[in-house]
Parts: sequence; C-alpha cells; structure tokens
Amino acid sequence: MPETDRQPDWAQLRALVAVMRHGSLSAAARQLGQTQPTLGRQIRALERRVGEALFDRLPSGLRPNQRALALYEPAAALDDAAAQLAVALARPTDSAAGTVRITASEGFAARVLAPILTGLAEAHPGIEIELSATNEVENLVRRDADIAVRHTRPDQEELIAQRLGMVEVGLFDARGYVVRHGLPRDVRALAGHRLIGPDKDPVGLRLAERWGLPMDSLRFALRTDSRTAQEAAVRAGFGIGVMSMAEVEPGGDLLRVFPETATAAFPLWLAAHADMRQSPRLRIVYDALAGALRARFG
Repeated sequence: MPETDRQPDWAQLRALVAVMRHGSLSAAARQLGQTQPTLGRQIRALERRVGEALFDRLPSGLRPNQRALALYEPAAALDDAAAQLAVALARPTDSAAGTVRITASEGFAARVLAPILTGLAEAHPGIEIELSATNEVENLVRRDADIAVRHTRPDQEELIAQRLGMVEVGLFDARGYVVRHGLPRDVRALAGHRLIGPDKDPVGLRLAERWGLPMDSLRFALRTDSRTAQEAAVRAGFGIGVMSMAEVEPGGDLLRVFPETATAAFPLWLAAHADMRQSPRLRIVYDALAGALRARFG
C-alpha cells in the first residue's frame, strides 16, 4: 500500500527526474554526484511511497511507466525552480540598492532632511527614498516606514533608537508683520496680536502651556495642525507662530519674539526596526541620517 502519512521526499523526486532525464541509474547518479546504489534506494523508496513500480526494468535500462510520466512534470518543475533558487542565492546583489521609507514631520522633512538626502542620493544612486512628511507617528513595527525621526523615544521592543540631540523652538514673526503691528512687550501682550497655532495637535497645545502662555485669553487667528502651513503663514507676515531654530535662516526675514525667555527644546530620536541591521541599504541610510543629525543637533 502507498505510504500516505508523510510528505514526498524531495531527494526521491529529484532522483526520479534525473533518471527520466538521463535514462539510467548510472548516468543520473553521475549528474547528481551520488552513487548508483544510493540513487536506486531513493527510487525504490519513492515506489513504496506511491504504492507501485515506476519503471520497467529492462536490460537496456529503466523505462518509465504511465505513473512515472504523470509524476514527472510537477517533479521536474520543482527541480527547475530549485535550480533557479540556487542561482539566485549565489548571485551577489547590490548592497546599496532598493527603497527606503523615512517618516518625519513636515517641516523637519523639508528643511532638514531634504539636504541630507540629496547628499545620500549622490553617494548611493541605487537607493530610492520614500519620504513620508507627516505629523502622524507611523508604525515601524507594522512597517509603515523603515526609519523614523521622532521627538519621543519609541517603547516597542522590536525597535532600536538613538537620541541624537535637541531641537530648539521659539516664537517668530516676519519683519513685515513687525512694521505693521509692532512687537509684543511681554507674554500677556500676545493677546493683542495675531497668533498662529495648532488646531487639535496636543503637542502644539502643550508647548504653549509650557511657555506659560495665557491659553484662556489667547485667540489664534489661524489654526492648523500642518507645520508647513504654520511656517508659511509666519513667513508671509500673517502673525506670530512657533518655528524650529533649524528652520530659520540666520539674518533672514524672521525675528525672534522674546528671545531671552520663549525657548523650548525637544529631544531628537532616530528609530528603526531591529531587522534594519540585516539590510545594507537601510543601514546606510540610517547611519547617514544619524551622523548628519547628530552633527547638527548633538
């Protein structure tokens, strides 16, 4: 009776394919680098597995019967696939090629990461960057992104992270706004100015409270959770808003408000999945970001 309680042995199927392709045990054994008795045992074991003979034993060699012919096509397909897999495993690959997805906040991605990624692209043209410029925290464990630049340390065990420095922020307005409306004398005087602030972003609201701003009397003339839109409004002279020091060009058109007091800083973290160590392209991008950001904010 056929042995139906276990999966077919790949060595037995490979022996079948070799014998049918080369016409004899001796020729098949030479092709597989095995001995003829070993190959014969594999054929007999396969015959026990299917419950009947697969070859007619003739003086001129082995002649496959109808059952062997029925098994040959799927077995040969497996053999060909195994050969292709062996070639693929042995073929060297470009260690610095492929896609890497990075996530960071809007303003940070535009003002800080873009120049760093430009240099990276010149050094490693085979790497394609997907830059998710969003204030939402994308899930690295779920692989929504490969690498994340964050202001909070991730707590998932599957992730690795390093603190690279601190990002300072302050209140700014444009020179054109100052010409029209002047500068507030103190924090309480902000109530008489057009303010640009968050809509529902809890980080932005906590930042205002951290500075001791009178939230009960402040009214934001423009509310948006888009850091890009906030920055654009400040630069356009709409009003006073929060800007990262890294996003303000020295000697430019923006002026600090309360430079001696209204300053806050957030830690800068670079995070990735621990499997990143096994991917050369991810490691290249991660190390490049770590070095450049540490040099700037460390």
